[in-house]
Amino acid sequence: MKIKSLAGVVAGLGVVVGSAIFNPATAQTKSNTYYCAQLSNKWNTFVNTPRGRVSLINWENQFAPDWTPQKRCSAVSQRFQKFLDQGNLKFIRTGHINNQPVLCVANARGGDCPEENVLVTLKQGTDPEGVLVRLVDFRRSVSGQTLTLSGDDPGFYADGEFYVDMDKFLDAVPVNN
Repeated sequence: MKIKSLAGVVAGLGVVVGSAIFNPATAQTKSNTYYCAQLSNKWNTFVNTPRGRVSLINWENQFAPDWTPQKRCSAVSQRFQKFLDQGNLKFIRTGHINNQPVLCVANARGGDCPEENVLVTLKQGTDPEGVLVRLVDFRRSVSGQTLTLSGDDPGFYADGEFYVDMDKFLDAVPVNN
């Protein structure tokens, strides 16, 4: 009798541990790595995914005298990785913190943009939605295609704000060779 109970507990524990270890969504998210590096003498935020490397942000302009493209690249890449490691990098949205336009991490679909979740601060007067749309759809906009948001698209609107589902985005964006 005791052996049957112990066997049941061990079997149940095996199922729980096995599903935790081999959850494809968790495995893919955890295997992504964000980092800053130069490409053609320009600083870029990259993400290595199971499908390959994606060039996410090209840092060309100096934000302020003490915020060079290299420093911003490094800081923002570290923020992406920090939010990923914490399990919070699900959605990116636009917002305003201290009257500055920002891109930030939202913990849920339609979630808010708290100050501690800021990924990128943009220059005053910048349209954060336009920046986020270009981030998600930069390959199509370069080719001249019209932006169309469908149910399968990584970009969507909730309560008048534009959001990006990072898992869908990284599953769909072309990788660098």
